[in-house]
Amino acid sequence: MLTRLLPLSALLFCLLTGQTLAASDKPGFYVKGRHLYDACDARIVLMGPNRMVYWMDRTGLSSFSEIAKTDSNTVRIVWTTEGKPAELDTVLKNARRFELVPIIELHDATGDWSKLKLLVDYWTRPDIAAVIAKHQAYTIVNIGNEVGDKVALEDYIAGYSKAIKRLREAGYQTPLMIDAPGWGKDIDTLQAAGPKLIEVDPKHNILLSVHMWWPAMWGYDEARVRAEIIESVEADLPLVIGEFGDRWDDSEGGAIPYRAIIKTALEYDISFLPWSWGPGNNPQKHLDMTDDGSAEGLTGWGREVMLDEDYAIAKNAVKPDWECLLNGER
Repeated sequence: MLTRLLPLSALLFCLLTGQTLAASDKPGFYVKGRHLYDACDARIVLMGPNRMVYWMDRTGLSSFSEIAKTDSNTVRIVWTTEGKPAELDTVLKNARRFELVPIIELHDATGDWSKLKLLVDYWTRPDIAAVIAKHQAYTIVNIGNEVGDKVALEDYIAGYSKAIKRLREAGYQTPLMIDAPGWGKDIDTLQAAGPKLIEVDPKHNILLSVHMWWPAMWGYDEARVRAEIIESVEADLPLVIGEFGDRWDDSEGGAIPYRAIIKTALEYDISFLPWSWGPGNNPQKHLDMTDDGSAEGLTGWGREVMLDEDYAIAKNAVKPDWECLLNGER
């Protein structure tokens, strides 16, 4: 569990001036080394589910109220380029209402590298950029979900370098989360490109997300999963485990070593986001963590990872200081 410790100089300043710490110099979350911090310099490890909000619950209201019952501190929100500015504003407000850090992602380019520009064009629209700026104190922008299948390293670096530059020029202050290629699974390319993408960002405010759809039949056992995570730790990369499930399919080889994913993430203070708060997965209904969208409807591995076990989100997630986050809100 993380505790909030403020620097002595900051505490003395507050006592002498009667002022509270503001987020004026840091308008929101920022990345330092491999960790994420809020504007008051407290480290935050994000733990919460993915939710297909755009298609299943456009405002997020019913989903977020139930997810909050698990003590999650975040939710990764499926969104699309069809989303209107007012709708985006509403969904971010509702995440804030239930003290869930919104990670907003665009799903249009899943598996399709040629559509990265489509996503960036949406984010850099003045009306969309204005909504993100309004909520920048507590929002993370995941540029695109699983953009691309097989993408050459140089193309991946060049494409996301241009995307980062365009978003920063459009005024984005938030951390920018970048998914691995290979439908999110290619951690090797992510690790190789990560330092270059961080360097190209004038704010050095980048999170690197891998989707661990890594079943046994593709050679992923607990030892390999752990080794891949530790490789990122040793490279001081700001890794996020943006998606994973308990299995790829119902075959014996389809099992994913999800307990190793979670336990290693907890050991090294790495954010992790299971897929997904149901219902809505079709035909892979086994990926629905809850049958009816409620916390009471959590079943199987959903109850296990959200509520019941020692490694469950409910027993490990720490909420950020929302008073601090909202001090930076416009």
